[in-house]
Amino acid sequence: MDESELPADVLIIGGGPAGSNAAWELGKAHHRVTLFVGDKPVSSPGSEAGESSLPAVLKNRELFHLFQQETSKTLPVTVERKRITEVRRLPNGLFEVEDAGGNVWPGRLLILADGAEEVMPDIAGYQTCWQQQRILMHPSEGKHGRVPVAVLAVGDLAELTMALHAVWQIRQYASAVRVYTHGDPELAQELLSRVSPDAAITVESAYIQEIQPDADSSHGVTVQLDGGKSEKAFLYHRRAAQLKGNDPFARQLRLELTESGAIRISARVPYMTSMDGVYAGGDCASLGQRTLLKALAMGEGVAAAVAARLERGRWKNLAYEEESCP
Repeated sequence: MDESELPADVLIIGGGPAGSNAAWELGKAHHRVTLFVGDKPVSSPGSEAGESSLPAVLKNRELFHLFQQETSKTLPVTVERKRITEVRRLPNGLFEVEDAGGNVWPGRLLILADGAEEVMPDIAGYQTCWQQQRILMHPSEGKHGRVPVAVLAVGDLAELTMALHAVWQIRQYASAVRVYTHGDPELAQELLSRVSPDAAITVESAYIQEIQPDADSSHGVTVQLDGGKSEKAFLYHRRAAQLKGNDPFARQLRLELTESGAIRISARVPYMTSMDGVYAGGDCASLGQRTLLKALAMGEGVAAAVAARLERGRWKNLAYEEESCP
Protein backbone atom coordinates (compact mmCIF):
# COMPACT_ATOMS: atom_id res chain seq x y z
CA MET A 1 0.00 0.00 0.00
CA ASP A 2 1.19 3.51 -0.80
CA GLU A 3 2.38 5.17 2.41
CA SER A 4 0.27 8.21 1.56
CA GLU A 5 -2.84 6.05 1.90
CA LEU A 6 -1.95 4.95 5.42
CA PRO A 7 -3.32 6.76 8.46
CA ALA A 8 -0.97 9.43 9.77
CA ASP A 9 0.92 8.56 12.92
CA VAL A 10 -0.32 11.81 14.45
CA LEU A 11 -3.02 14.33 13.59
CA ILE A 12 -2.39 17.77 15.09
CA ILE A 13 -5.14 20.39 15.15
CA GLY A 14 -3.71 23.87 15.61
CA GLY A 15 -0.81 25.57 13.85
CA GLY A 16 0.24 27.92 16.62
CA PRO A 17 3.45 27.66 18.66
CA ALA A 18 2.40 24.48 20.50
CA GLY A 19 1.06 22.62 17.46
CA SER A 20 3.85 23.67 15.10
CA ASN A 21 6.56 22.85 17.63
CA ALA A 22 5.00 19.44 18.25
CA ALA A 23 4.89 18.77 14.50
CA TRP A 24 8.53 19.83 14.13
CA GLU A 25 9.73 17.57 16.96
CA LEU A 26 7.69 14.57 15.80
CA GLY A 27 8.82 15.08 12.21
CA LYS A 28 12.46 15.08 13.31
CA ALA A 29 11.79 11.71 14.93
CA HIS A 30 10.51 10.44 11.53
CA HIS A 31 6.88 10.13 12.52
CA ARG A 32 4.30 10.92 9.85
CA VAL A 33 2.35 13.99 10.94
CA THR A 34 -0.57 15.92 9.47
CA LEU A 35 -0.77 19.44 10.88
CA PHE A 36 -4.01 21.39 10.41
CA VAL A 37 -3.35 25.13 10.62
CA GLY A 38 -6.82 26.44 9.73
CA ASP A 39 -8.06 28.32 6.68
CA LYS A 40 -7.29 31.82 7.97
CA PRO A 41 -4.00 33.73 7.64
CA VAL A 42 -1.43 32.71 10.20
CA SER A 43 -1.57 35.11 13.12
CA SER A 44 1.57 36.33 14.83
CA PRO A 45 2.17 34.39 18.04
CA GLY A 46 1.82 36.70 21.01
CA SER A 47 4.94 37.81 22.84
CA GLU A 48 4.72 38.06 26.61
CA ALA A 49 6.89 40.28 28.73
CA GLY A 50 10.33 38.80 29.24
CA GLU A 51 10.26 36.86 25.97
CA SER A 52 12.19 39.33 23.82
CA SER A 53 15.02 36.82 23.42
CA LEU A 54 12.87 34.37 21.48
CA PRO A 55 13.76 33.68 17.83
CA ALA A 56 12.20 36.12 15.38
CA VAL A 57 10.66 33.19 13.49
CA LEU A 58 8.24 32.73 16.38
CA LYS A 59 7.15 36.37 16.59
CA ASN A 60 6.77 37.40 12.95
CA ARG A 61 3.75 36.32 10.90
CA GLU A 62 5.61 35.87 7.60
CA LEU A 63 8.55 34.06 9.18
CA PHE A 64 6.20 31.84 11.19
CA HIS A 65 4.39 30.90 7.98
CA LEU A 66 7.75 30.15 6.34
CA PHE A 67 8.66 27.99 9.33
CA GLN A 68 5.52 25.90 8.76
CA GLN A 69 6.29 25.58 5.04
CA GLU A 70 9.88 24.49 5.63
CA THR A 71 8.70 21.96 8.20
CA SER A 72 6.49 20.30 5.58
CA LYS A 73 9.30 20.34 2.98
CA THR A 74 12.12 18.86 5.04
CA LEU A 75 10.25 16.52 7.39
CA PRO A 76 7.48 13.89 7.05
CA VAL A 77 4.95 16.56 8.02
CA THR A 78 1.98 17.49 5.86
CA VAL A 79 0.61 20.97 6.54
CA GLU A 80 -3.08 21.26 5.65
CA ARG A 81 -4.59 24.75 5.46
CA LYS A 82 -7.99 23.39 6.42
CA ARG A 83 -10.39 24.28 9.21
CA ILE A 84 -11.33 21.13 11.07
CA THR A 85 -14.91 21.09 12.32
CA GLU A 86 -15.36 17.54 13.63
CA VAL A 87 -13.24 14.95 15.39
CA ARG A 88 -14.18 11.39 16.29
CA ARG A 89 -12.79 8.08 17.40
CA LEU A 90 -13.53 5.14 15.12
CA PRO A 91 -14.48 1.64 16.34
CA ASN A 92 -11.06 0.36 15.20
CA GLY A 93 -9.29 2.77 17.57
CA LEU A 94 -8.14 5.23 14.93
CA PHE A 95 -9.10 8.88 14.95
CA GLU A 96 -10.70 10.81 12.13
CA VAL A 97 -10.93 14.55 11.59
CA GLU A 98 -13.22 16.29 9.10
CA ASP A 99 -13.21 19.76 7.60
CA ALA A 100 -16.16 21.94 6.60
CA GLY A 101 -16.08 20.48 3.07
CA GLY A 102 -16.50 16.89 4.23
CA ASN A 103 -12.87 15.85 3.63
CA VAL A 104 -11.57 13.38 6.21
CA TRP A 105 -8.13 12.38 7.47
CA PRO A 106 -7.41 9.31 9.64
CA GLY A 107 -4.66 9.05 12.22
CA ARG A 108 -3.38 6.79 14.98
CA LEU A 109 -3.07 9.50 17.63
CA LEU A 110 -4.56 12.98 18.00
CA ILE A 111 -3.08 16.16 19.47
CA LEU A 112 -5.37 19.09 20.24
CA ALA A 113 -3.44 22.37 20.13
CA ASP A 114 -6.05 24.74 18.71
CA GLY A 115 -5.55 27.41 21.35
CA ALA A 116 -8.19 29.45 23.13
CA GLU A 117 -10.24 32.55 22.56
CA GLU A 118 -10.39 35.48 24.95
CA VAL A 119 -13.65 36.69 26.45
CA MET A 120 -14.45 40.40 26.48
CA PRO A 121 -15.89 41.73 29.77
CA ASP A 122 -19.45 42.96 29.44
CA ILE A 123 -18.54 46.59 30.10
CA ALA A 124 -19.52 49.38 27.71
CA GLY A 125 -16.52 50.84 25.90
CA TYR A 126 -14.09 48.08 26.91
CA GLN A 127 -13.68 46.70 23.40
CA THR A 128 -13.00 50.14 21.92
CA CYS A 129 -10.31 50.85 24.51
CA TRP A 130 -8.83 47.39 23.96
CA GLN A 131 -8.65 47.91 20.21
CA GLN A 132 -6.92 51.25 20.80
CA GLN A 133 -4.39 49.43 23.03
CA ARG A 134 -5.47 51.42 26.07
CA ILE A 135 -5.89 48.34 28.26
CA LEU A 136 -2.51 47.32 29.66
CA MET A 137 -1.77 43.59 29.47
CA HIS A 138 1.55 43.50 31.33
CA PRO A 139 2.83 45.34 34.38
CA SER A 140 5.57 47.67 33.20
CA GLU A 141 7.62 50.50 34.55
CA GLY A 142 6.69 53.80 33.00
CA LYS A 143 5.92 57.45 33.59
CA HIS A 144 2.28 57.64 34.59
CA GLY A 145 2.42 61.13 36.00
CA ARG A 146 -0.46 61.92 38.30
CA VAL A 147 -2.82 59.49 36.59
CA PRO A 148 -3.27 56.43 38.85
CA VAL A 149 -2.62 52.88 37.72
CA ALA A 150 -5.62 50.61 38.20
CA VAL A 151 -6.45 46.90 38.02
CA LEU A 152 -9.76 45.73 36.55
CA ALA A 153 -10.59 42.74 38.77
CA VAL A 154 -13.07 40.93 36.52
CA GLY A 155 -12.79 37.68 34.58
CA ASP A 156 -9.63 35.79 35.57
CA LEU A 157 -8.73 38.60 37.97
CA ALA A 158 -12.02 38.29 39.86
CA GLU A 159 -10.44 35.41 41.78
CA LEU A 160 -8.80 36.67 44.98
CA THR A 161 -5.37 35.09 44.51
CA MET A 162 -5.10 36.25 40.90
CA ALA A 163 -6.27 39.75 41.81
CA LEU A 164 -3.73 40.07 44.63
CA HIS A 165 -0.94 38.81 42.39
CA ALA A 166 -1.81 41.41 39.75
CA VAL A 167 -2.08 44.20 42.31
CA TRP A 168 1.34 43.51 43.83
CA GLN A 169 2.90 43.21 40.37
CA ILE A 170 1.53 46.61 39.42
CA ARG A 171 2.50 48.10 42.78
CA GLN A 172 6.18 47.46 42.00
CA TYR A 173 6.01 50.02 39.19
CA ALA A 174 3.45 52.49 40.52
CA SER A 175 3.34 54.68 43.60
CA ALA A 176 -0.32 53.78 44.13
CA VAL A 177 -2.82 51.27 42.75
CA ARG A 178 -6.60 51.36 42.53
CA VAL A 179 -8.63 48.18 42.08
CA TYR A 180 -12.05 48.13 40.39
CA THR A 181 -14.13 45.07 41.33
CA HIS A 182 -17.09 46.11 39.13
CA GLY A 183 -19.92 45.57 41.59
CA ASP A 184 -18.32 42.76 43.63
CA PRO A 185 -18.32 44.00 47.26
CA GLU A 186 -17.18 40.61 48.62
CA LEU A 187 -14.01 40.64 46.51
CA ALA A 188 -13.45 44.27 47.48
CA GLN A 189 -13.69 43.41 51.18
CA GLU A 190 -11.37 40.41 50.83
CA LEU A 191 -8.79 42.55 49.05
CA LEU A 192 -8.96 45.28 51.69
CA SER A 193 -8.52 42.72 54.46
CA ARG A 194 -5.26 41.54 52.90
CA VAL A 195 -3.49 44.85 52.28
CA SER A 196 -2.14 47.20 54.90
CA PRO A 197 -3.57 50.73 55.15
CA ASP A 198 -0.20 52.22 54.20
CA ALA A 199 0.22 50.09 51.04
CA ALA A 200 -1.23 52.83 48.81
CA ILE A 201 -3.81 50.39 47.45
CA THR A 202 -7.45 51.48 47.23
CA VAL A 203 -10.45 49.40 46.19
CA GLU A 204 -13.58 50.61 44.38
CA SER A 205 -16.56 48.22 44.41
CA ALA A 206 -19.04 50.33 42.41
CA TYR A 207 -20.29 49.11 39.04
CA ILE A 208 -18.48 50.46 36.01
CA GLN A 209 -20.97 52.04 33.63
CA GLU A 210 -18.48 52.70 30.84
CA ILE A 211 -14.79 52.88 29.99
CA GLN A 212 -13.83 55.63 27.55
CA PRO A 213 -10.54 56.69 25.92
CA ASP A 214 -8.92 59.52 27.86
CA ALA A 215 -8.83 62.56 25.57
CA ASP A 216 -5.74 63.88 27.39
CA SER A 217 -3.66 60.71 27.01
CA SER A 218 -2.76 58.28 24.24
CA HIS A 219 -2.83 55.31 26.61
CA GLY A 220 -5.14 56.19 29.48
CA VAL A 221 -8.86 55.67 29.97
CA THR A 222 -11.69 57.36 31.83
CA VAL A 223 -13.69 55.05 34.08
CA GLN A 224 -17.32 56.11 34.53
CA LEU A 225 -18.70 54.63 37.74
CA ASP A 226 -22.27 54.06 38.84
CA GLY A 227 -23.51 57.19 40.56
CA GLY A 228 -21.85 59.62 38.18
CA LYS A 229 -18.29 59.47 39.52
CA SER A 230 -15.59 59.63 36.84
CA GLU A 231 -11.89 58.73 37.22
CA LYS A 232 -8.90 58.69 34.89
CA ALA A 233 -6.52 55.74 35.01
CA PHE A 234 -3.97 53.59 33.26
CA LEU A 235 -5.97 50.37 33.34
CA TYR A 236 -4.46 46.87 33.59
CA HIS A 237 -6.51 43.78 32.85
CA ARG A 238 -6.06 40.17 31.84
CA ARG A 239 -8.98 38.75 29.90
CA ALA A 240 -10.44 35.35 30.66
CA ALA A 241 -10.22 32.64 28.01
CA GLN A 242 -12.31 29.72 26.85
CA LEU A 243 -11.98 26.87 24.38
CA LYS A 244 -12.50 27.91 20.78
CA GLY A 245 -15.73 27.56 18.84
CA ASN A 246 -19.37 26.87 19.59
CA ASP A 247 -18.71 23.12 19.60
CA PRO A 248 -15.16 22.59 20.93
CA PHE A 249 -13.37 19.37 20.09
CA ALA A 250 -13.18 18.58 23.80
CA ARG A 251 -16.98 18.51 23.91
CA GLN A 252 -17.20 16.36 20.77
CA LEU A 253 -14.86 13.79 22.34
CA ARG A 254 -16.41 14.25 25.82
CA LEU A 255 -13.06 15.05 27.38
CA GLU A 256 -12.78 16.05 31.01
CA LEU A 257 -12.17 19.75 31.68
CA THR A 258 -10.56 21.61 34.57
CA GLU A 259 -12.42 24.13 36.74
CA SER A 260 -11.13 26.91 34.47
CA GLY A 261 -12.59 25.16 31.40
CA ALA A 262 -9.26 23.97 29.98
CA ILE A 263 -8.77 20.42 28.72
CA ARG A 264 -7.62 18.30 31.65
CA ILE A 265 -4.33 16.50 31.02
CA SER A 266 -3.05 13.62 33.10
CA ALA A 267 -0.29 13.91 35.67
CA ARG A 268 0.40 10.18 35.32
CA VAL A 269 0.60 10.04 31.51
CA PRO A 270 2.07 13.38 30.36
CA TYR A 271 -0.26 15.46 28.16
CA MET A 272 -2.80 12.63 27.82
CA THR A 273 -6.44 13.70 28.10
CA SER A 274 -9.22 11.60 29.61
CA MET A 275 -9.48 9.70 26.29
CA ASP A 276 -6.71 7.26 25.44
CA GLY A 277 -4.79 8.39 22.36
CA VAL A 278 -5.87 12.04 22.60
CA TYR A 279 -3.26 14.53 23.81
CA ALA A 280 -3.48 18.28 24.37
CA GLY A 281 -0.98 21.12 24.57
CA GLY A 282 -0.81 24.90 24.46
CA ASP A 283 -3.50 27.35 25.51
CA CYS A 284 -6.39 24.87 25.21
CA ALA A 285 -4.80 22.89 28.06
CA SER A 286 -3.57 25.92 29.99
CA LEU A 287 -6.19 28.68 29.94
CA GLY A 288 -4.85 30.36 33.05
CA GLN A 289 -1.22 30.63 31.90
CA ARG A 290 -1.24 31.69 28.27
CA THR A 291 2.34 32.57 27.34
CA LEU A 292 4.41 31.90 24.27
CA LEU A 293 7.15 30.17 26.24
CA LYS A 294 4.65 27.85 27.92
CA ALA A 295 3.01 27.00 24.58
CA LEU A 296 6.38 26.16 23.05
CA ALA A 297 7.36 24.04 26.04
CA MET A 298 4.04 22.19 25.97
CA GLY A 299 4.45 21.58 22.23
CA GLU A 300 7.82 19.97 22.82
CA GLY A 301 6.52 18.05 25.81
CA VAL A 302 3.48 16.62 24.07
CA ALA A 303 5.67 15.63 21.11
CA ALA A 304 7.97 13.69 23.44
CA ALA A 305 5.01 11.92 25.06
CA VAL A 306 3.45 11.00 21.72
CA ALA A 307 6.78 9.91 20.22
CA ALA A 308 7.39 7.62 23.19
CA ARG A 309 3.97 6.06 22.68
CA LEU A 310 4.55 5.51 18.96
CA GLU A 311 8.05 4.14 19.40
CA ARG A 312 6.98 1.83 22.21
CA GLY A 313 4.34 0.38 19.90
CA ARG A 314 6.81 0.11 17.04
CA TRP A 315 9.39 -1.84 19.07
CA LYS A 316 6.68 -4.05 20.56
CA ASN A 317 5.48 -4.99 17.07
CA LEU A 318 9.05 -5.58 15.91
CA ALA A 319 9.73 -7.90 18.84
CA TYR A 320 6.52 -9.80 18.07
CA GLU A 321 7.52 -10.20 14.41
CA GLU A 322 10.96 -11.51 15.39
CA GLU A 323 9.44 -14.03 17.80
CA SER A 324 7.04 -15.18 15.08
CA CYS A 325 9.81 -15.86 12.58
CA PRO A 326 10.70 -19.60 12.28
